[in-house]
Amino acid sequence: MERYFSVAIVTLLCSLMIFGIALTVARTHKRTGVLAPTMTGDPLLERTIRANSNSIEWLPIFLPSMWLFAVYWSAPWAAALGLDNDGFRRHR
Repeated sequence: MERYFSVAIVTLLCSLMIFGIALTVARTHKRTGVLAPTMTGDPLLERTIRANSNSIEWLPIFLPSMWLFAVYWSAPWAAALGLDNDGFRRHR
């Protein structure tokens, strides 16, 4: 169990990231005056919603892949690669 502690931490961080993005969508709804459930009408809101959707769409691919890599190859490498690729750094 302790072998996968770092991978579990990355999984938890991914969950917190998704929650944070959802909060950003809610704040953007309020800031733009476009109330939910409306999803269009302001470019900033549309970009924020798209970022949220992209993150959620890739999560079912990312998490099982990371865990399978951890189980069959290396838990430390899986955690390191997971931190590097799960959206915690800024992309240009």
